[in-house]
Amino acid sequence: MFSYNAPDGPTLVYTALLFALVAFGWSFYRNRALIKFVPIPGGASWIWGHEKIIFDKSTGTAYTDWFTTLGTSVIRIKGALLKSDILVVADPAAISHIMGKHIYQYEHNGIVRPRIARLLGKSLGWVEGESEHKRMRQLVSSSLSQDAVRKGYQDLLDAAENSRAAIEEHLHKSGSYADFKTINITEWTLQATMDAIGRFGFGHDFDGGRSNEARAILGAWRNMAKTVMSPDGFLAVMLIRRFGFINKLPLKALRAQGNVRLMIHAGVAKEMVLRNQNLTSGSAAGNDLLSRLMVAQKNGHISEGEMMDHISMFIMAGSETTGQALGAAVWELGRNPDIQKRLRDEVHSYSNEPTVDDLMSRMPYLDAVCREGLRMHPSAPYMERDCKKDDVVPLRHPITDNDGKVHTHIFIKAGQTVIIPIHSVQRLDSVWGDGSVFRPERWLAPGGPAPADLLTNGWSNTLAFSEGPRNCIGYRLAILEFKVILAMLIRNFQFGSTGDKMCNKFASSLTSVIIGREREGPQLPVTVAPL
Repeated sequence: MFSYNAPDGPTLVYTALLFALVAFGWSFYRNRALIKFVPIPGGASWIWGHEKIIFDKSTGTAYTDWFTTLGTSVIRIKGALLKSDILVVADPAAISHIMGKHIYQYEHNGIVRPRIARLLGKSLGWVEGESEHKRMRQLVSSSLSQDAVRKGYQDLLDAAENSRAAIEEHLHKSGSYADFKTINITEWTLQATMDAIGRFGFGHDFDGGRSNEARAILGAWRNMAKTVMSPDGFLAVMLIRRFGFINKLPLKALRAQGNVRLMIHAGVAKEMVLRNQNLTSGSAAGNDLLSRLMVAQKNGHISEGEMMDHISMFIMAGSETTGQALGAAVWELGRNPDIQKRLRDEVHSYSNEPTVDDLMSRMPYLDAVCREGLRMHPSAPYMERDCKKDDVVPLRHPITDNDGKVHTHIFIKAGQTVIIPIHSVQRLDSVWGDGSVFRPERWLAPGGPAPADLLTNGWSNTLAFSEGPRNCIGYRLAILEFKVILAMLIRNFQFGSTGDKMCNKFASSLTSVIIGREREGPQLPVTVAPL
């Protein structure tokens, strides 16, 4: 038998540098002349550019610091391994141009698209091209419409009740029931959101996120996150961006990403399909995600592999992203007892559980907490794409170069990498005034949370669910899910702060770790006691 051992980290770096030197002259001068007027921060390494600085800091922090220091909404940074300069865009007009009607000429690049394929399969988030993307989106859009989400309210409420019961049971088993206990809140919110998407989208019971299959999926995700957030994970990403062939090597970080999807495929997705074969015929066919996907596969609109990939995508994207953001919101409430009390008072003003109409439109402070949580803790902290054909991008805030010339547009050549740092865009003091402060009241102000000309055009003038034709198709579900579970938790428990110093890292979404204990992996500790 032949065997293959992947090269170790240093060997990969030296090999990559040799290739980089050959490619450097061709790529550097092609694009640099057109964007040389864009400000660039200092401190770049000749090997790692600015990207090691970005990795070492809490996610988004480096971008925020550079935008503030340079006084601009567009910067360029040095890429690792002699990659040509990368544009980093926070200008709202440029963002709307790129993410709006021109989004199909800005495609996922050699880092992002293979990562999506490994994690979520060749599904809606992976597909490129306007016609193919719209075709795939149309297959499931009715299952995630406003009407469909309203009809699924009871599924979300059942998941929230399961979460309440699970936390209560844990507190009973952990000593004196009334005392505050420390828990990793994202462990519980991830279980709740997995239970919710299982019920809503697939008619599947994950037992409150505590079934063996749910634990296996969440365990695989946790192992993946630890690997991706490590220095080896950073090295793999930098090498892949520069040299796409590395995607085919059996690197640990890449295998860990694929394990999550493969576990869903071989387990719960296969079981769901076998159990629900009757959904593809006659009146048995429903409008939930599973029904729509199975009918589409039967009618030849998608392959069996695409169907399984879509199931994997909706299970993970429908649970992991919302679960992380929801956990972060609870953590913020634990640090802000006055805000927590005001929210609890609003929830308690309803003698019974709030109705779907209450949650959607009659609870302004819950809505404000939801918006503020998603502003400060967006599940996708950045977007990275490559321009596929030359473009002219408008700026709302012109750039004045060193010669005094005012630039109202940026000319972008095909091949240019563009990053939109969503986490940073949503925390800039130049936009929000106090962008790093959790203050839900900003959403209740008569004039809005910030000046309109400084804001983006996504949901609630944020990029929490992206913007334009490729925005999150499940955003309505995510918002209601967030509110239902948060209202249930705040009604029944009091949360506090442990005082641990936290920072954010990017795994498959924005993920929290304890500073100094990063090797322990994702965690977000809070104290909790029953009411």
